[in-house]
Amino acid sequence: MTNPRSTNEAPDMGGSPAMGESGDAWRQALATRRTVPALANAPGAQASRPDIEASRRTFIRGSFLGGLGLALLGSVGFLLDFLYPRNVRGFGGPVPAGKVADYKKGADPKHFLDGQFWVVNLDAEESRTGGSGGGAGLVALWHKCPHLGCTVPWRPEFTYEGDKGWFRCPCHGSTYTKSGIRIYGPAPRSMDTMKIDVDGSGNVIVQTGQRTLGGPDNPQRGIKPPGLPA
Repeated sequence: MTNPRSTNEAPDMGGSPAMGESGDAWRQALATRRTVPALANAPGAQASRPDIEASRRTFIRGSFLGGLGLALLGSVGFLLDFLYPRNVRGFGGPVPAGKVADYKKGADPKHFLDGQFWVVNLDAEESRTGGSGGGAGLVALWHKCPHLGCTVPWRPEFTYEGDKGWFRCPCHGSTYTKSGIRIYGPAPRSMDTMKIDVDGSGNVIVQTGQRTLGGPDNPQRGIKPPGLPA
């Protein structure tokens, strides 16, 4: 007897029912095997790849912009620390400012960052434009510009109106004499002054909580304690 299936006939890729497997179960398994490859080649199977690429580009762009933002924030913070010093101690109360003998008449002002002020011994004979304005004695000037509150440095090398040595605001250029008189810039007034006390031992104490708005009489606010250098 011959085999009813020709030896040249292609085999059934679906296989045959296993022993003990019912015909219905075998046909359901065969249908599942044929459906999975078809789904893998469906048009929507690769649709997620562009989404992945877009997400990757978004992540890279976000990382770059975030790093740039942090760098800029750090630069701004450094600038603000310079213009608006923080964490200073003593401001708002009495702050020691050395001895009376430390202040030579007509010398450059001395800066006290912890109290946010400058102290200068004005020389009444200093007649230059940026000088004492005819005043004499110790004057304490708040180092905040009356315009927007930037810290005002003393610039001994800065030349204005033919004279060297001025208080010059780095923010908008307001310019002040040694006694704090405003002569140029957008500041609404001269530099504010602070009350100065001198004890019996010649110690200078600046009362940073007692401030007076700057005005044309700044030079006349100087005090002349005993022992002040001539």
